[in-house]
Amino acid sequence: MRIRKANTSDIDVAWEIRKESIKAECVDYYPNEVIEPWLNGALPEGFASEIESHFYVALQGNNILGLGAFSYSENKIYAIFVKPEFMGKGVGKQIMAFLEALALESNIKTVYLDSTLNAAPFYRSLGYVGDTVIKYNNPRGFVMDCVAMQKSLTGL
Repeated sequence: MRIRKANTSDIDVAWEIRKESIKAECVDYYPNEVIEPWLNGALPEGFASEIESHFYVALQGNNILGLGAFSYSENKIYAIFVKPEFMGKGVGKQIMAFLEALALESNIKTVYLDSTLNAAPFYRSLGYVGDTVIKYNNPRGFVMDCVAMQKSLTGL
């Protein structure tokens, strides 16, 4: 598996992986009034620029298995999504390690993320801490519960 910077040709596949990942992992943790707007509707106008500026894709051959985003301005990891058939096979861990390495290369000592309720145990297994449930204003126009987490990279 290799990881590369995402580009505009990845948009449709990235959007589909996002939806598949949410369907597979989040539906038992969030009410329908969150799931419906999260999954449905057109691709957001700013998604293309987000893909190009913040996202990386994990590939096996030419097939995208997952994606993740990092914001240098906020020291924050966003939007880790993995195709359901590759969940639990190390793809998410490799994406996280890659994004953490990017942070370290930029001398960022602590990274932050807002975890979905279902993903908090995954992030804890990677050394992230935090239990505070926050209200996250999703860009799709709804509010959802997330867990604010962080990890110090200084010991890596």
